Amino acid sequence: MIKFRLHKVAADRDILKIGKMAERAHLSPQTVSGIWNNNALRIDLATLNALCAALHCTPGDLLEYVPEAAPRTRPSGPLRKGGGERR
Repeated sequence: MIKFRLHKVAADRDILKIGKMAERAHLSPQTVSGIWNNNALRIDLATLNALCAALHCTPGDLLEYVPEAAPRTRPSGPLRKGGGERR
């Protein structure tokens, strides 16, 4: 999954409020809030460009790839007598 790192990159530049970041990037506070809080499902390239320009960074600074954990599987084998649990 891709996670946004906007809040961390902004904090490194002493921008600690969504409103200040929105003002600096000329974006709406709602747009910045979704990215800041990792609630946005997608980002427009113009938005990404505005954030990078305002923070003097690259898209790679604002995005982080986090591998999703593999689904856990139950161990195979015969069931234990009495408890019904596998070992």
